[in-house]
Amino acid sequence: MTNGRSYISNAREEQQQYINGLLRENEKLRATAAIAEEQQRAAAGELDRLRARFDEIAVENQRFAEQYQSIEEQSNALANLYVASYQLHASVDRGTVLNAIQEIVVNLIGSEQLAIYEINDDAEFELAASFGLDSWPLLQIVGGENAVDRLGEGHIFDDPSQRQPLTACVRLQIENRVVGAILVFRLLEHKAALQPIDLELIEMLGVHASVALYCASLHAPPVMKG
Repeated sequence: MTNGRSYISNAREEQQQYINGLLRENEKLRATAAIAEEQQRAAAGELDRLRARFDEIAVENQRFAEQYQSIEEQSNALANLYVASYQLHASVDRGTVLNAIQEIVVNLIGSEQLAIYEINDDAEFELAASFGLDSWPLLQIVGGENAVDRLGEGHIFDDPSQRQPLTACVRLQIENRVVGAILVFRLLEHKAALQPIDLELIEMLGVHASVALYCASLHAPPVMKG
């Protein structure tokens, strides 16, 4: 009987030891799982941080790309302004100056329709040249106190039904004296509207074209009167 009880006692003790071993192993597994969960949370947090940083870098790259494009556009604009200015002052021949104005309007501003008016001896606006408008009846003389306003509003056709949309009226003046105007009509199809650089070109054109045409008139041969 004693041996039987001893056997049962030993069996219970071994069972308890086995259970205790399982409990300790379970605690180890719980600890390992907790560490793994913490590492997973840390990894997820690091992934979120990296994603946020990636988005920040993408925004910075976009900003740098826009800045680079802006700098490149400004560089091209300065080059265009220089070329345009050089073209206007490269010659004192009247025809060459008029052609230079046309090339600036066509190639840089983007219109193939323009008219150039100058003040004549009677203080009237007289048509000096036109391009792309030959088939329309442009007024040869635009007079009156509001001549500049009339030019700016496009009232320069014999037949009002022939009026074309006017994009810009470039006032030509030397100091405070108006000496003419350049009318820019319809823009090219690929160009919806004037851009900021176009406005700078128009401002430059108003200054340099005035001087170039004035110098050309000074060097023009005298008109022989019959």
